[in-house]
Amino acid sequence: MKRKPIQGMLAAALLVTSLWSGTPALAYSIGDEEKIDGSQPSISSAGYDISKKYAVWMVEGGQRVTLYNLDKGNQSEIGDKESEKTNPKVDGDYVVWIDSRDGGSDVYLYDIVKEKEIRLTSGSTSVDGLEIADKNVVWTENGDVYLHKISTGDTEIVSASGKASNPVVSSGYVAWEDDRNGNDDIYYYDIKAKQEKAAVTAKGDQGRPSIFSNQIVYEHQSAGDLYSYSISNGRIKELTDDANEQKNVHLYQEDYVYSDNNDLKYRELGKTSGKKIASNLYGETGPKIYGDFILFAKKDSNKKLQLHLYDLDEKELVPIGNAGGKPKEPSAHDRYVAYVTESKKNNTIVFYDVENKKSKVISNPEHDSVRPVVSSRYVVWYDEHEDALFSYDIRKDTQKQITHEDDDQKPSEKLYEIDGERLLWVNIDGRTEVIITDLTTGKHTEVTTVRNEPLSVDIYKNYATWVVEEGSKSASIVLYDIEEDDETEIRDNVKVEKAEIGDDFVVWSEDTGNSKTGWDLYYYNIDRQRVNPLLRYMDGDQKNPQASRNMILYEDNRLSAKSKEFYYELYDFEEDSYSNIEWDDDAEMENARIGGNRVVWVDERDKDPYVYTVAFAPGNDDDEDEED
Repeated sequence: MKRKPIQGMLAAALLVTSLWSGTPALAYSIGDEEKIDGSQPSISSAGYDISKKYAVWMVEGGQRVTLYNLDKGNQSEIGDKESEKTNPKVDGDYVVWIDSRDGGSDVYLYDIVKEKEIRLTSGSTSVDGLEIADKNVVWTENGDVYLHKISTGDTEIVSASGKASNPVVSSGYVAWEDDRNGNDDIYYYDIKAKQEKAAVTAKGDQGRPSIFSNQIVYEHQSAGDLYSYSISNGRIKELTDDANEQKNVHLYQEDYVYSDNNDLKYRELGKTSGKKIASNLYGETGPKIYGDFILFAKKDSNKKLQLHLYDLDEKELVPIGNAGGKPKEPSAHDRYVAYVTESKKNNTIVFYDVENKKSKVISNPEHDSVRPVVSSRYVVWYDEHEDALFSYDIRKDTQKQITHEDDDQKPSEKLYEIDGERLLWVNIDGRTEVIITDLTTGKHTEVTTVRNEPLSVDIYKNYATWVVEEGSKSASIVLYDIEEDDETEIRDNVKVEKAEIGDDFVVWSEDTGNSKTGWDLYYYNIDRQRVNPLLRYMDGDQKNPQASRNMILYEDNRLSAKSKEFYYELYDFEEDSYSNIEWDDDAEMENARIGGNRVVWVDERDKDPYVYTVAFAPGNDDDEDEED
């Protein structure tokens, strides 16, 4: 339940710099909710593939191949960071792709187990088609077909027609499209017999074959239908016969998938009817099938190409990628959002750019990571494997460990906040220390020591604050002037749990012991050095305030039927009134946080949890020193 303020703020646009590219980004609208869905990764048009244990793809704007472990639910990046890569393919424990690092387009092979890559072509070659299966790699170079056997390391030319394209391979055969006769036909090569043969030579164009064992499926491109060819008996069978255009067929055992007028269709060989899985497929790269999974791509409402994984057994889409797990603990600052996603193996940190709609995993996928905090320059989180704080430099795209056990540093898992390049955290190794770290230099400055862990900490501009417990039911709020190195106790011996800093104020919720008023909001005016009530009502509680610039997000139960049911309110401190920004009536907000110019939360309105965010003001274009 929520108070419904008057809707009145016009949508505003904001141009900022695009993440990882340095180019102007599209504007986003103030007051418009955005759903962040990490279950389908944003990818480039360079291709993707799936096998029994792995899926591979290229992230939009990235130069490395993403390798995703389907069983463990974690991913890594392979290949160098500099060269352009296309056509990533995976089978067994091997990945191949076409790479430009040597001046041409060469084939590279990556051994997943050994974590080693090798170049299969001679360098500065001109490779186009590429495929891998059963430790056989095939490609076309200048119209000739090459076969590389991983088991022996040998490479041979299986066709020198100079007219070949779109090669595919199985354990015993290589097949391809060939226009040596003036039109596209299907040819194949028997690996054991070392013989090249024509499979389908007919009028019109036959092309884009897919092979499994000794069965080839292909497109009759002139008619727009699909056919199969059996190498065992030479029989050709028509698979589809209608006015629609069928293309991009892919075969696994007796199952095949294809695009039917941009609809994703699934069928079994020998059956005349199939099943529609999805619509509006991306036209350039077709669907892939392996076992019970279908991997395909389609463009979202923002024209971004997204990867989808469909489970034939469960008959539903399933998450793929490290960013695809259950989200929790979101944090935000202007254009950036970070949150925790629960994968099958570990919790990882996902970083999302609201402007260019890109998301990526920034923590170690082998470690459990929790509670990210965000500024315009850094993301910081707690790594449970290392018992340490880690940072991600947004501009440099690098990760770094901040605290180290060897330096007698053991950070609290919950007591740290970030402002620009400054990190305020609590060291609980031995005595309890409040420390400020400059993330650009790595320099740690001890601010003070306290008897027990503080109840909360916060940092903003030139100030830091922490709440110190004085007794079982009382605490004090300390405000620290960073430049003057001066502490001031701004509230003492009251029932308070946390305090946060905004523009020239500190805000907290305090229980005065009055059963009628309960928990109320108070603030300290930093300039005037005075404590004042902010919101006091005769009924209900106002708790857990968070501050960002001039806005305060807090929890209230005044309008709830039950006292334990709280909803979120957004209050404009400068205007001394509730904000015009509102979230949807169907919103089911949990773990809401405010940072920079936006609110971010986890929402289950769609049955499954997703991260949602809304901007309440323009962001700061150059916000290096003035942070939340």
